[in-house]
Amino acid sequence: MRKNLVLILKSSCEFIRHTEDECKKNAKVLNQFFETISNFYIPLLNMFENLETSNVYCKLGLVFSPVVCALLEDSTIHELYIDWLDKRCELGRKELERCKDNAELLHQVQLQLDKNRDLLFDFQEKYECNLIKKFSEYQQKGFIEILATCGTDVYLPHYMDMKEIVSAQIETGLQAYRRYFGAVPEGFWIPEMGYYPGLEGLIRAYGYSYTVLDSRSVILSENCPTNGIFYPSRTLNSLVVFTSNFKVDEFLYGEKGVVHNPVYRNVNRDIGFDLESEDLASVFENGDVRLSTGYKYWAKSNANQSDVIYNEINAANCVENDAKSFLKDACDLLDQASCLVKEEYVTLVNTIDVEKMLQVWDEGVDWVEQIIRNASSYSLNMATCDEMLENQYSLEKIKPCYSSSAGAGYGENFLSNKNSWMIRYIRKACERMIDLADRFPTDTGLKTRLLNIGAKELLLAQSSGLAKMIDNDDSPDFAQRRFKDSIIAFTMVFDALGSNTVSTEWLTKLESKESIFPWMNYRIFSKKV
Repeated sequence: MRKNLVLILKSSCEFIRHTEDECKKNAKVLNQFFETISNFYIPLLNMFENLETSNVYCKLGLVFSPVVCALLEDSTIHELYIDWLDKRCELGRKELERCKDNAELLHQVQLQLDKNRDLLFDFQEKYECNLIKKFSEYQQKGFIEILATCGTDVYLPHYMDMKEIVSAQIETGLQAYRRYFGAVPEGFWIPEMGYYPGLEGLIRAYGYSYTVLDSRSVILSENCPTNGIFYPSRTLNSLVVFTSNFKVDEFLYGEKGVVHNPVYRNVNRDIGFDLESEDLASVFENGDVRLSTGYKYWAKSNANQSDVIYNEINAANCVENDAKSFLKDACDLLDQASCLVKEEYVTLVNTIDVEKMLQVWDEGVDWVEQIIRNASSYSLNMATCDEMLENQYSLEKIKPCYSSSAGAGYGENFLSNKNSWMIRYIRKACERMIDLADRFPTDTGLKTRLLNIGAKELLLAQSSGLAKMIDNDDSPDFAQRRFKDSIIAFTMVFDALGSNTVSTEWLTKLESKESIFPWMNYRIFSKKV
């Protein structure tokens, strides 16, 4: 029996306004996004190149939110990122002088400086500032499957009584996918795996063949599938359902999770917070908020050790061992499942949130590479979900239940005592947007521009990532400002349409800030019969 191992890496972020007057205000989240480019997107492309050169069979699932794609495609972001790398190269040259009397530290400085120089070359020369194009090429080669998702990271159960809102999010995601990847996707990623009964009808209506659900949605369904989480099933309208392995987070982040290994890099200790301001003048102007620089010289170490310098060789050996440990656990689990599943294969689907991983683990991409390189040694077949759709209409039918990968399984962190104030504003804006789309079905000119920018602001305000940032106290000031700006802008659009007056200067300025979704057509919010 074939044993399939599926890895799906999901990456998303909030839209970061990056006009000149907004860059300084949003410096922290821009810095985090540039670190994601440096520590995930470019290293992942380099990994694909290495695997291709080594003739190693590679199959990987990826989810890029349309917001990520829009930022990666933006020429202003390209310029800002190149300048960001230049400053860190300059900082590295100064660090070489500061650390010249400590050979171990000097080695770590040189490694990071070389990495920044390589990133500059890769981004500008090798990938010509177009990472999305390169990912699309690897999809065409069959290395990866890129799943589509919603326009923003909306938590869909909050709008289960507003099918126009859910449809608009799904349609925006589909339009974005076709624009960025020039293909028709098979799989649809539900943000936060926030499933509710009936959602499958809207997903299927847009031509998708499958989705991935949290294990609770499947295991607690009205009729638990005979093959459990190890074989796909389908909903009543034949949307194929794959089940996420609930053990992967425990393996990575649990009390004994591999990310806590003391030989790994301490991602929370950075010279951007340790050194005096004058030592960081090449990166930060006087009075700027302190941010991470990427120059992290220390290992996580044990509780009784605080100044152990990172050793990349020890970390690389540990990455390989941890990858093999993961593969062994997956192999043992699938061996047990194969005794119970009477099908031609068993499958284990593992979904990993990239941003969550990068916050605690610098070696994550290396771990993924070692899994791909060593999978065959454990008789595991690296696969993508779209390869397992041949018998789509003969799979067992189930009725999944409401569940999510967020919070304790039900997305309760999106309505906590810190962020629950947001929902009343966004729900009212949703009602108004549906009404506007119905009241102005054929308008053109200035009204169309107003309605389109209102639709953009609504989609951005719906992002559950903003509520999550507030709940986690992770850049809550940015999240609140981003949400309030969108709600206020939408309200001004609504009032302008009601009074039939608008400031074209205000509208033009807002359009330059919200450069996302240039194809937006507000009619996607029209009432559905």
